[in-house]
Amino acid sequence: RYVTPENPAQPAGRKIELFVARVPAISFNKKPDPLFLIAGGPGTSAVDLYTSAAGPFDRIRRDRDIILLDQRGTGRSHRLDCEYGDRNLFERVEELHVAAENAKCRDELSKRADLRQYTTSIAVRDLYDVRRALGYGEINLFGNSYGTRVAQHYARRYPKSTRTLILDGVVNPEQVLGPGIALVAERALLRVLKRCKGNASG
Repeated sequence: RYVTPENPAQPAGRKIELFVARVPAISFNKKPDPLFLIAGGPGTSAVDLYTSAAGPFDRIRRDRDIILLDQRGTGRSHRLDCEYGDRNLFERVEELHVAAENAKCRDELSKRADLRQYTTSIAVRDLYDVRRALGYGEINLFGNSYGTRVAQHYARRYPKSTRTLILDGVVNPEQVLGPGIALVAERALLRVLKRCKGNASG
């Protein structure tokens, strides 16, 4: 657990805990630069991502520590979830008023968090602080989806402590993430169905 101010500009203010896990390298002669795994979403836990898909990182772990930091507001790092009780929003999606539900969620979360402090920029600062607290110099960053944006942001702000970036499914910084996902997913599905329909052997 790494304790940090919720608002970096108010170090004496409310504190939050960030959850950090270190998966140690197997080699006794390990490399000094670890791999920091940054999950996508935004909202996915780095710890959960690793535990569900550790295989591809086995070769890296032979020689390097792997560091898992749940970004603030996600996973086990002062997680911000709205309370829906036993309501299943998917069962009543046609009667759902998205704007009203979002406003209600925001108001609920504002009672226990300053939502202005849960940004990519502040999360990058957390990553830098955790790196320093663990005693690492240069680090390698693996980012997936939204995590690629975090990795790029870190490299721009802290180039001296960045050795390499591995970007999987790049989300360009200028791209607005979110609004087009449903439309793009539907377009992709329709293309797949069209190909299936045109495949006589299928």
